[in-house]
Amino acid sequence: MPQHITRFTVPGIPAMAESKEPWMNQVALFANQIYHAPPMLGAVKLVIEFTFLRPKSHFGTGRNSLRLKPFAPAYMTKKPAVSKMVRAVEDALTGIVWKDASQVVRQDALKRYGDRPGAEITIIEIGAEQQITGGITG
Repeated sequence: MPQHITRFTVPGIPAMAESKEPWMNQVALFANQIYHAPPMLGAVKLVIEFTFLRPKSHFGTGRNSLRLKPFAPAYMTKKPAVSKMVRAVEDALTGIVWKDASQVVRQDALKRYGDRPGAEITIIEIGAEQQITGGITG
């Protein structure tokens, strides 16, 4: 059985479920534009790459204002917590891509800095044979 993979990008500033209903609405809006099947009923893997704009302190000044400083980190280690942002995406996709967020059996998420804020979301429907033989490395 081939895997069903859904991938889409949501522009905007990622946020936690508790504080930012507009972000969840944005995720749902883009999911509805790309996903036109009934909600998945089986196990799914969720992969999310959250991207945030760099603060000005990561750049030089004057003629170096467009150059990153040598110490500028690749990953965002400030709030919000990645787990809370994942929860917001899970809740936003419930009823659209899957019936219930409990169907997410595996997650891979990260926060990084980049040029365009948003989230790259990949949903992989896990086939029955993968559930039996795939293990945690599948």
